[in-house]
Amino acid sequence: MAGKIIEIIDSIIQERSKENPIIVEMTKAKLILKGINPDHYTRTSEDDPSIMEKLYNFRKQFSDNTVESESPNLKSVFSSARDEAEAVLDLKKQCDNITVKLLIFFASSVYNQDRLSSLMQDAFPGSLVFGCSTAGEIINTELASNSVVAMAFNSNVIADAKADVIEHITAMPQVEDAFSSFERYFDENPYTMDAMRYVGIVLIDGLSMTEEKIMDLIGNETNVNFIGGSAGDDGQYKKTYVCVDGKAYTDAALLVLVKINEHAEFSFIKTQSFKTLDYKLTANKVHLETREVVEFNGKPAALAYAEALGVNSVDEAPDYFFANPVGLAIGDNDLFVRSPRRVIGTNIQFYCSILEGMEVQLLEPANIIEDTTHALERAISQLGRIDGIINFQCIHRTIEIENKGLAQAYGEIFSGIPTVGFSTYGEEFIGHMNQTSAMLVIKVNKENIETTQGSSVYLTPHQKQKFLALANAELLLENSELQKKLQERNQQLDEAMAAIKEFNIVLEREMDTRSKREEEITYLSYHDKLTGLYNRRFYEEEIKRLDTSRNLPISIIMGDVNELKLVNDSFGHEKGDELLQKAAASIQSACRKDDIVARWGGDEFVILLPRTDIEEAKCIVHRIKTQCAKEYVNNLSVRISLGWDTKNQCDEDLLHVLKRAEDYMYKHKALDNDINRSPAILSINHVIYENN
Repeated sequence: MAGKIIEIIDSIIQERSKENPIIVEMTKAKLILKGINPDHYTRTSEDDPSIMEKLYNFRKQFSDNTVESESPNLKSVFSSARDEAEAVLDLKKQCDNITVKLLIFFASSVYNQDRLSSLMQDAFPGSLVFGCSTAGEIINTELASNSVVAMAFNSNVIADAKADVIEHITAMPQVEDAFSSFERYFDENPYTMDAMRYVGIVLIDGLSMTEEKIMDLIGNETNVNFIGGSAGDDGQYKKTYVCVDGKAYTDAALLVLVKINEHAEFSFIKTQSFKTLDYKLTANKVHLETREVVEFNGKPAALAYAEALGVNSVDEAPDYFFANPVGLAIGDNDLFVRSPRRVIGTNIQFYCSILEGMEVQLLEPANIIEDTTHALERAISQLGRIDGIINFQCIHRTIEIENKGLAQAYGEIFSGIPTVGFSTYGEEFIGHMNQTSAMLVIKVNKENIETTQGSSVYLTPHQKQKFLALANAELLLENSELQKKLQERNQQLDEAMAAIKEFNIVLEREMDTRSKREEEITYLSYHDKLTGLYNRRFYEEEIKRLDTSRNLPISIIMGDVNELKLVNDSFGHEKGDELLQKAAASIQSACRKDDIVARWGGDEFVILLPRTDIEEAKCIVHRIKTQCAKEYVNNLSVRISLGWDTKNQCDEDLLHVLKRAEDYMYKHKALDNDINRSPAILSINHVIYENN
C-alpha cells in the first residue's frame, strides 16, 4: 500500500483549516514540529505504520481540543486503538459532549466482537448500542481499516428505537416475531406506521446467504423502509457478527426500528456506477439456494455470459465479472446490481440471487465520483442540507475506489458532513444488491428545536375553548371539501384502473404467447425434442470449448440403443420413441451433475466427461448398463451398447478419441447382437404372441 500518509495529512489540514490559508500554514508547521513534514510525502510514498499512528494521534488530539459552541445532535467518532478497552474509552471520550440516545458502530474483524460489544454497552448505559463486523470502515472523508467507527445521536434526532435479534437465520428466519415485538413496544401496527417518521436498519450475517429472504419477509410486515448491510470479516469469509445489547451474534440478523424525532428528517441515497448495455439475459434455470444460474437464454449460463461479452472462451469470462456485472432494471434509472462470483462447471454463482425467469441486463462501468457526487447533490437539494450520513458500501466498490486511486476524491465528496459506514458483503435497501452504496442521510431542523425549546404560549380556558371551536369548524369544512374531491378522484381512478386492467390482460396474453414461442425456439436450438437432452449442435460446440489442458483427462462414452428397428417394426414407432426416452433417462440418471449428455442422432448417444480418467468412465458405463436393465418397453429390457476412450495428452486430437470410442461401441454392438440376437427376436415374438 502507498499514498495513505499524504491522504491523512491532507484530510487533517482540510478539517482544521476550513480552507483558511493562515491555518493551513499553521497546521503544516505543527506537523513539522511533531516530526512529520507534509512536503516529504506523495501519492507513491510507502505507508509507514509508525508515521500513520502519529497522524491518528494528532487528529485525535485536534478533535479532543476542538471547542463545540453547543452540544451536537449527532457525532461521528472513530478509534484505531487495537485493544478493545482502549478503543471504547477513546470513543467514549469523543462522545463526552453529546447525550447519547442511540449509537451505531462498525468494527474491523481484528477486534474480539463479543468483548467489544460488551464494553460498548457498558460505556453507554441507557443507550441503544448496536453494530456489526466489517470488511473495512468509513469515517468522514476516509476509507479506513483495522478500526472501529461509530455515530452517536441524541434525542433531538431519535425519538425512540427498538432492536430485535433474529437467530438461526440459515434454518428459518422468524422475522414476524421481531415485528410482533415492535408492535408491542410502539403500540402501533408496523404495517400502518408513518414511513416519514419511522426508518429501519438491518444488519445481517454476511455469510448466511439469506439476505433476499429476510428483506422479502420484512416487506411482508411493513411499509417502513429498511436499509443496511451484510456484516464482513475483512475479506476472510470465515465468520461475521452482528452486535446489540452487549452481545455478538453469528448466523443472525439484527433489525432496528427507529422513530425519528419531529425535529429531524431523513432520506436515502442508493448509488452505483454502472450503465446498461443492450444485451439482456433471461435466467431460464437457477439453483436459488446456492445463488447459481444454470441457464441464461436457454444456454449454459457461462456460455451465454461469454457470448454477451463477445469473448472467445468461457474460461475468460471471470476476468470480466468485476467490470461487467448484470443488473435488474427497476423503472428507467434504478439498477439493482448482481455481481457474478465464480464459474462452477457451466453455472455462474452470484453474490445476490437471480430468480428463475428474471431478466437482467449486462452492465458496463460509469464514473463513480461523478455518480456519487450527483446522488449526494440530489439529496441535499431534497432536504436543504445534510447533517449526517450512514453509508453501507459494497466491499467491491471500496476495492474499485482504492485500485483506481480515487480514495481521496471519493472522501472529498463527503467533506464537512459527519459520515460513518462500512464495507459490506452486500447492501440492503428494498432488496439485496452489491457493488452499490446505500446511505441513510439525516437532517436536523435546529431552528425548530430552538423555537420549541425557547418559547411557551399560555392561554386562558376561555381562549382555549374559542380557539378549538374555530379550528374544528375550519377542519370540518376542509374535510367536507376534501371528501368530495376524493370521491371524484376515486371514481376517475376506478374507471382508469378498469381500462388499464383490461389492456394489461390482453397485453399479458400476447407477451406470454410470444415469450413461450421464443423460449421454445431457443430451447430447441440446443436440445433434442424427443429426449430433452442436449443435441449434436450443442455437443459439437462444447467439445471445442472443453478441449483444454485444465480439463484433462477427458473421457468420451458413445452409446447405441439395441433393437430399435425391431421395436419400431413390431410395436410401432411410438414404442420406439419410448425405448429412446427410457434409454436417455437411464443415461442421464447414471451420469453426474456436470457431465454433458447429448443425443448424437437416431439411436446414438454421446457423453462428454471432463476431468475423468478411463477407470471412472468404466464405472459410469457400468451404472448406465445397470440403470438400463431396470427399464422395460412391452416387457423387453432396455439394452445399450457402449464404447469409451480417454484423452490424456494435450497434443492428442479429441476427435480421434471420439472416433475410437465410436469404433469400440460398434465392436460391443456386434458382440451384443451375436450373443443376444436369437433371445431378443424370440422375446419380441413371444410378446407379440401374448398381445395377440
